[in-house]
Amino acid sequence: MPAASRRRPTTRKGRPVLTRETIAAKALEMAGVEGFRSVTMRALAAELGVTVRALYNYVEDRQDVVDLALGLMLDSWNPPPLHPAAWEDSVAGYAHCLRELYRRWPRTLLVSLDEDAPPASVHPNRLLNLDRFLQLLHGIGVGLPVALDVHRHLSLLVFSFALVVDRPAAHATTDRGTLVPDTWLAAHADLDIPALRQAAALPVPTADTQFDQLVSVVIAQIRSHLDASTQGPTSPEAGKSGDRTPSPRMRS
Repeated sequence: MPAASRRRPTTRKGRPVLTRETIAAKALEMAGVEGFRSVTMRALAAELGVTVRALYNYVEDRQDVVDLALGLMLDSWNPPPLHPAAWEDSVAGYAHCLRELYRRWPRTLLVSLDEDAPPASVHPNRLLNLDRFLQLLHGIGVGLPVALDVHRHLSLLVFSFALVVDRPAAHATTDRGTLVPDTWLAAHADLDIPALRQAAALPVPTADTQFDQLVSVVIAQIRSHLDASTQGPTSPEAGKSGDRTPSPRMRS
């Protein structure tokens, strides 16, 4: 029988075996919970059970640690294949993959607020995945300027969703997963807000349901651009009379 591959030990004589990979993983774990401001060399060393001096045998400085952590995060961003023939499913798959990335390490999304210096290099996935998404939309007839707007819109929606909806689900401090918890309403029983109180009594959709609704909005946005492009320009005379020659797609 072939010899089994040996794993690198994580400890040696009771002490953790350091690598750049283990340092990056621990830094990313810390940043995902508390943000990159929590990732100091002293705190990182304490989490790994080593001395600060030991860290400097593997990394140049704290910026090197931040770059490694961000690189590890983006290494795991691998959206499913995108097919123009099934573009709606592809857009949904892309969005769900981005959501999984963001909600796994939610506080890392605030790196631009936490860090003064940008990463030393751009990860290839930031370019490759954007290019694939743009190719998907361009392949179904969406112009590149509109495709960029769609991607920007989708990214911002998923970004805010991960921070506002997904993260509180894991760190809940209120009694409802809604914008206005019951405790808030009870604390202001004297306020005249009947519509809000009625809305608060409605069933709260799950986070997954809310996310599916978000994706459907983006898909509808893309479809509206496709419909507009197939209708073509309308002459001023046709616009005044209300008549419009139907496009081949509309006739079909």
